[in-house]
Amino acid sequence: MKLLAGAPSDLSNYYGTYEWDRYLFYRFRPGVEVPLTDALAPPGIRPRTRWVLRTNRAGFPGPYVAPGAHPGIYRILCMGDSSTFGWGVEPEDAYPERLRAELERRHPGARIEVVNMGVCGYSSFQGRILLKREGLAYQPDLITISYGSNDWSRVPEPFDEAYERNAGWTGAVRALLHHSRAYQVYAALLTRAVSGEWHERVKEAGVDRAETMPLNVGPEKSEANIRAMIRMSREAGAEPVVVTNCVRDQMAEPVDQAAEAERAPLVRTEDLLASWIPRVPRSTALSAPLARVISVYGKALVDEHPDLEVYLADGCHPNVVGHRILAEALADQVEASPSFRKFLHR
Repeated sequence: MKLLAGAPSDLSNYYGTYEWDRYLFYRFRPGVEVPLTDALAPPGIRPRTRWVLRTNRAGFPGPYVAPGAHPGIYRILCMGDSSTFGWGVEPEDAYPERLRAELERRHPGARIEVVNMGVCGYSSFQGRILLKREGLAYQPDLITISYGSNDWSRVPEPFDEAYERNAGWTGAVRALLHHSRAYQVYAALLTRAVSGEWHERVKEAGVDRAETMPLNVGPEKSEANIRAMIRMSREAGAEPVVVTNCVRDQMAEPVDQAAEAERAPLVRTEDLLASWIPRVPRSTALSAPLARVISVYGKALVDEHPDLEVYLADGCHPNVVGHRILAEALADQVEASPSFRKFLHR
């Protein structure tokens, strides 16, 4: 589906929502509220795709939840990238929040908390670090793990090598310097200068620049990171569920292999949503969110591009219907877990 058009001007506001992080490289600023539109929607439709990127006081989407013990509450931690964050939809429409609502609908009176730690652009390496440094502090009963789509970018330095450097004394110095506005400006200028110098050298050598740069993570490390997150979850007493989003073909192999090797439940969103496309128009349960999609794109365009029933215009990120379907599938996984059955019969 090719609906690509010029990027909207409001997308430039998006890049101001991040701040530097010594261990994760970048993260969302707390308390962000930035209106955006779907960059890939046709220009005439784009104004109707407006949504608001919001973060809570911890810098994550959805309601704020305090870390620590949570007696009498079943807590789910959703780790992932932009699909988990809920790119293109309001926070209450993203699958983590829909998962909470669905479980509460199925089990009236049950106290459910879902912590959404999705960060747009995060790789499996960043997810592993985030889970270790912050995620496990929430003492979750179940953890969904959704990474892989951002593990194939070309970068000047692989993420694990950059992490090791930042974890050392030079990283501590940079952490202090980053509080200085003058240093931030200098660092940005230096990065652009070095990047430009690298580009010129490669250009003179007659080699495509992208092909000379390493992958930020790559397939072998991607599988290792996801396997590590599965093991970390279990060691902390939480049940892991692996979820794919925006990973197809070769990109899906490390995720599939990690789930299989660790014998973890796997929800393949791409297959799930594809199976639902013929059924969405006939589903009374999805009639309301589908009507919202049609109000944005128009019935003619949705009929011409059936993927719009479940995806945004990029054919990658779920829309409000896709998030609803994924949430219901994950609710099935939660209900089948020993920890949730024990919680219900406590």
